[in-house]
Amino acid sequence: MLLAGVSIFTAYSILDAFADSRFESEISRLSTLLELKPAMAVADVGAGKGQATVIMARTVGPHGHVFSSEIDTKRLDDIRQAVRKVQLQNVTVVTAGERDTGLPEDCCQAIFLRGVYHHITQPADINKSLFRALRPGGLLALIDFPPTWWLRPWKPSGVPENRGGHGIPQNILIGEVTSAGFELVKSIDRWSGRSYCALFRKKAN
Repeated sequence: MLLAGVSIFTAYSILDAFADSRFESEISRLSTLLELKPAMAVADVGAGKGQATVIMARTVGPHGHVFSSEIDTKRLDDIRQAVRKVQLQNVTVVTAGERDTGLPEDCCQAIFLRGVYHHITQPADINKSLFRALRPGGLLALIDFPPTWWLRPWKPSGVPENRGGHGIPQNILIGEVTSAGFELVKSIDRWSGRSYCALFRKKAN
């Protein structure tokens, strides 16, 4: 079957390649925002299938390190498989919980959560865990999106009521994270699509 002279298989391949290119471009932009350099340590919290983990591991190089934190056991297996597939030696896969990222204390110079924060059911505890894991002067980037009426039926279970649906208002996210001791560096209202990005720093001692 052809669509405007192009097979459906080819069309899907083109769309997948475009999506991959956009994703890699966003992670590259995130790396710049977090000021990542070779030999640095970074954590990918809520890492999903590990796509961003793999890109970050290549960014910081063999002398750097990536902690890939995830709560879902199936996704943990996906991350391990993704890491093995490209033979990376600088990734530690970490099992997270509802109240703890699982990250070691002072392990990272940068941490990021991409589309994850609005799923967190115990934000105060998770923010404390993020604060402990980040080294003084380190950066934390949170990418998320505000709730909309059409996503309301899919609101994650167990999250605080002030989310207003599926997503989280930017001002609420910033308020919760700064309450944990982080200082806001800047916020980017239009990061990608409907998403925003809030960048925080843990003050140097």
